Amino acid sequence: MIYTIKKLYSNFLNSLNGLKFALKEHSFLIEILGGLILIPYLVIVDLNGIFKIIIFSIYFILLASELLNTSIEKLADKITKENDMDIKKIKDLSSASVFVILILLIILLIISILI
Repeated sequence: MIYTIKKLYSNFLNSLNGLKFALKEHSFLIEILGGLILIPYLVIVDLNGIFKIIIFSIYFILLASELLNTSIEKLADKITKENDMDIKKIKDLSSASVFVILILLIILLIISILI
């Protein structure tokens, strides 16, 4: 039992270290700043509660996908810093996943303004 608690605490510290590292990344920081606008908007705007939860959830999925994208890019850079077309494709695909979620979030925000 004590080992489990220590392991959970260690995992928690590792997660905080990852977030600390992510806050030094330009893209993640911009998305956090976007959230500082998004969250008050969701509090103020008169929307269905479920719709607000969906937008809020998509925002956190965006942050999680940005963390994964950054991890993939850092790992790929560890493999080689040379111009490798396969690694470029991997990085581009990873970046595209963040872009798709960002587009979904923008679409939902536009809908929230129009309804």
